[in-house]
Amino acid sequence: MSAPPSPFGARAIALRVLRDSDSGREYAADLLEKELEDERVSALDRSLATALVYATVRHRGTIDRILDQFSKVETAQMEVEMRWVLRLAACQLLFLEKIPAYAILDEAAEQAKRHRNKKAGGFATGVLRALQRAIVAIEPDGPPRAAEPGPENEKQWPWTVMDALHQRWPDLPHRRLVPIPGGRRAILDRDVWPDPEHDPVACVAQMLSHPVWLVKRWLARFGAGATLAAMEAGNGHPPMAIRVNTLKATKERLVERLRAEKVEVDEGRMHVSHTGALWRLGSFKDGWFAVQDEAAQRVVPLLKAQRGELVADLCAAPGGKAAQLAETGARVVAADSELGKVKGMARAFARLGAPVTLVLADAKQPPFGRVFDAVLIDVPCSNTGVLARRVEARWRLRERDVRVLSRIQRRILDAAVAVTKPGGRIVYSTCSLEDDENGALVREAIREGNGLNLEEELRILPGPGAPCGGYAARISLLKK
Repeated sequence: MSAPPSPFGARAIALRVLRDSDSGREYAADLLEKELEDERVSALDRSLATALVYATVRHRGTIDRILDQFSKVETAQMEVEMRWVLRLAACQLLFLEKIPAYAILDEAAEQAKRHRNKKAGGFATGVLRALQRAIVAIEPDGPPRAAEPGPENEKQWPWTVMDALHQRWPDLPHRRLVPIPGGRRAILDRDVWPDPEHDPVACVAQMLSHPVWLVKRWLARFGAGATLAAMEAGNGHPPMAIRVNTLKATKERLVERLRAEKVEVDEGRMHVSHTGALWRLGSFKDGWFAVQDEAAQRVVPLLKAQRGELVADLCAAPGGKAAQLAETGARVVAADSELGKVKGMARAFARLGAPVTLVLADAKQPPFGRVFDAVLIDVPCSNTGVLARRVEARWRLRERDVRVLSRIQRRILDAAVAVTKPGGRIVYSTCSLEDDENGALVREAIREGNGLNLEEELRILPGPGAPCGGYAARISLLKK
């Protein structure tokens, strides 16, 4: 009799995490982090479990549509465990390399049997074998194309989506195509997506695993070409970006040290690749760098903080932008409403040697007078610009949440105005692509006549070379 599988294997961990996240009470990323704290999990299983969880969540919409073509029971009607067993296996068949199909099917059958019975194992095997036979090819794919925002006329959606598909994948059967991040694509033996001429929103939403309501918004605002580019970027695997801490090192010294620590470094963009945990590196412990997305790094320079100025970051956690502000020589006050996050920032600032004053405070009601020369508010948002990093956000977010968030964001902006000196500056930023949270909100505040002036805007739409996007605006207050 064979021994039961180890509970510390990658697929066992991934299935537990995915199953337990199904209720929505906890994020898969948080559950995974807890699982990987166990020292009995090998380095190889840590890496594979992480890849399995993130890929399965990221491509869930695509996977469900495909599975429904091969199962008599729709995924939405399956028991939770069976649903995730099949999703996990289908993800490996389509989106992950170097895992033999027989191993994927055998493991899925065993997981289904342990969950229910031998018959359940047979059901899982039947569905997955049908899918395996339907994969005609997995082949190299051309690079995504950058695209300018297109027409906002809803009547042009069918034409613009068809055109965008033909531009991106010329001479291919689009309804049988499964884009795979990293430069590959799968071709199936049957149509699985809705006809892009008759239902373009559903077609690209399912093909590229984004919620229909979000795709509809993006098509209306950006057009089909830019929307496809943003969706592909949201499904990608963004590189690890770091920022040199100029309080302790130069870029040249940091690069030299990282390479001595066996870290691959793209010196131009400061992207790093390392098989181990970055926090174990001596250069990290010594505070020579911070992990920070490239789009996020572009926000602080917009504030134009000067040496000696009193500057506040009212939504500061996890502290990357506040630390970046401290490097300018400004006197920085960083606030957040959660004690745990404030303590986390204290540790980060100590590591970086960043002279930042920490305050436990609600950004909607900051306990300050009109004392700051400049204020940064990186407000809570929908995260639609950073779906590549926050893979669960697309499935947790609802369209009504954008409206709720915009009301909170406006309260924070009004609070920032109230603590900024006349003639001072505010930078309002989000990692969202939604105009309700960005330009429309800022312009509404300015129209209301509070002595505000829009000086500069920064919009980043995800696409080739920009895995993450967002928005920032510098607003000045009139002198009195």
